[in-house]
Amino acid sequence: MRALIDLVRILRTPERRRLGLLALGLALAALLEVVGVASVVPFLTLVGDPSAAGRIPYLAQIRNTLDLTDDRTFLLTTGVAALVAILTTSVVNAGLTFAQLLFTNLTGYGLARRLLARYVARERLFFAHANSAELAKNVLSETDRLVVGVLTPITVIASRSFSALAVITFLIFYAPRLALILGGGFGGLYVLLYLVMRVRLARIGARAVADNERRYRVVQETFGALTELKLYGRADEFASGFDAPARAYARATAASLLTGQLPRYVIESLAFGGVIVVVLFALAQGLDTAGLLPLLGLFAFAGYRMLPAFQNIFNSLAQLRFYLPAVRVVVDELAGERAATPRNAERLPFAEAIRLTGIRFDYAPGRPTLHRIDLTIAAHTTVGLVGRTGSGKSTLVGLILGILTPNAGTITVDGTPLDADTLPAWQNRIGYVPQDVFLIDGTVAQNIALGVASEAVDQAAVERAARIAGIHDVVAALEHGYESGVGERGVRLSGGQRQRLGIARALYHDPDVIVFDEATSALDGETEAAIMAAIAALSGKRTIILIAHRLTSLAQADIVHVLEAGRVVAAGPPATVIPEALAGAPPA
Repeated sequence: MRALIDLVRILRTPERRRLGLLALGLALAALLEVVGVASVVPFLTLVGDPSAAGRIPYLAQIRNTLDLTDDRTFLLTTGVAALVAILTTSVVNAGLTFAQLLFTNLTGYGLARRLLARYVARERLFFAHANSAELAKNVLSETDRLVVGVLTPITVIASRSFSALAVITFLIFYAPRLALILGGGFGGLYVLLYLVMRVRLARIGARAVADNERRYRVVQETFGALTELKLYGRADEFASGFDAPARAYARATAASLLTGQLPRYVIESLAFGGVIVVVLFALAQGLDTAGLLPLLGLFAFAGYRMLPAFQNIFNSLAQLRFYLPAVRVVVDELAGERAATPRNAERLPFAEAIRLTGIRFDYAPGRPTLHRIDLTIAAHTTVGLVGRTGSGKSTLVGLILGILTPNAGTITVDGTPLDADTLPAWQNRIGYVPQDVFLIDGTVAQNIALGVASEAVDQAAVERAARIAGIHDVVAALEHGYESGVGERGVRLSGGQRQRLGIARALYHDPDVIVFDEATSALDGETEAAIMAAIAALSGKRTIILIAHRLTSLAQADIVHVLEAGRVVAAGPPATVIPEALAGAPPA
C-alpha cells in the first residue's frame, strides 16, 4: 500500500482528477451490473410460470404499470427489457474499459516523459555514476511495466470489486444464506491462494527488475563495442551474456502469469458443484420446479458475471505483487522533481570577462579534481588550456559551460554570478564542440540544428555554419544536400566530416563564446589547418576557449593556461609558457 500511495502522490493534478472521474464511472457501472443481473429474475420467473404475474406482487405491479393484460406479451416485454439491460451494461463496461486503458497508458506516457525530463535536467556528474542502459530501461521498460503490471491491474481490481460487491449485495437481499455460502466460499478460496502466493510473487518481481536491467545493458554494450568485438572474434561470446538475464526474466514473467491463472482451474471446477449446491438448497427449502428455475437462472447468471470478476481481481493482485518494484524505481527516480521552465532567447550580458574565483570541484568526496582555481578569460580573446590527461581541463570547461557546479568558489560573467537563474541566459551565448561528436540518425540539417523542430530550422544559418566549419562543399556534393541522411551515429560520414558537422552545430546559433574540447584531434593535418584558419578568422570577434590535442593549434592563442593535477601551474603567451608548442612537440 505504501508503494501505491507514493504512486498516487507523484501523479499530477489532472491525472488525479481523471482518476476520480474514473472511480465515479466504476460506481455507475456497478449499479448497472446489478440492474443487468436483477433484470433476469422477472423474465426467468415468467418463463417457468407465465401466470406468476398474477400471484407475485412486484410482477403484478410492473404489469399494471405497463398496462399489459396478456401473459405472453408481458413475458416478451420482460425478456426484451432484460436483454436491453444486459446489452446496456455491456456497452457501458466496454466504454469504461476503454477509459481505463486510456487513463493508464496516458499516465504511463506522462511518467516516462517526466522521468526523461528528470534525467535530462541532471548535472553531468550524475551521469558519471549512472549507467545509460539503466536510465533507458527506467524510461522505456519500467514505466511500461508500471502500466501493464500496476496501473492497469489497479483499475481492473477497482472495477471488478465494485461490480462483484454490488452483485453480491443484491444476491444477499434476494437469497441471503445461499449468497453468503457461495460468496464466502469462493472469495475465501481466492484470498487464501493469494496469501500463499504473494511472498513468492514479490521475490520474483524484484529479481525481474534486476534481470531486466542486465539484459538492457548487454544489448547496449554489444552494439556500442560491436566493431572491436567482431574484429577480435568475440561478438557472439559477448552477446551471449544476454542469455542468462533474458531467460531469467522470461521465466519470472511466465511464473507470475501462471500464478495469476491458478485459481481459475480450481474455481471453474467448484462452480459446477455450486449448481448442485443451489439445487440441493432449493429442494431443502421445499421449492417446486417453477420456483427453482428463477433461482438457478439467477445464480448461474450471477456466477457468470462474478467468477470472471473474482479471477480478474486475483490475477491483478498477482500482477501487482510482481510489478510493484517498478513503482519504487519510478517513484525514487522522480524524487526531487522540479517543473521545467522553458528557456527563452535572452542572453546574459558579456562584454568584459569570465572570472573563476577559488574554484574547487570533486567528482567524489575526498578525490578533488580542481584545487583553488583562479582564472580570468577576457572577452573576445582566444584562450588555450593544456595539460596531461586527468589534469582537469575538461572539468574546468564543464564548469564554464555550466554543466557542472563547483563545490566551492564562484563563476561570474561581467560580475554576474552563474546560478540556476542566470545559467540559461549564459548558455545561450555558448557553442560547444566535444572531442567525440554525437550525430542522430537524421539529415545533415537536423544534425546541425540539433533539437530545433524541422519547420523552425533556419536554412541560411545552417549553411553559414557549415561554410565556416569547412563542410559545405562535402554536403553540397551529397545526393540530397542538407536533406541527406547521415545514418546512425553518422556512419555514412568520415570521422573528420562528423567532427566538422559538430563544429557547424556549435556555430548554428551564432554564439559569442565557442569552446573546442580537443575538437580537432580526429582531423588530419590539412583539415585541422583549415578549421584553425576559420577559428582564427573569428579571433577578436568571439571568445574562444581551446583544449588542444596538438600544441600547434594553440600558436594563435592570446594566452595559454597550463593545468597540472587540478591546478593552474603556468599562464602566458604560447611561446613563453610552452616554447616547444612552436615546434609541434606534445606536452610534457
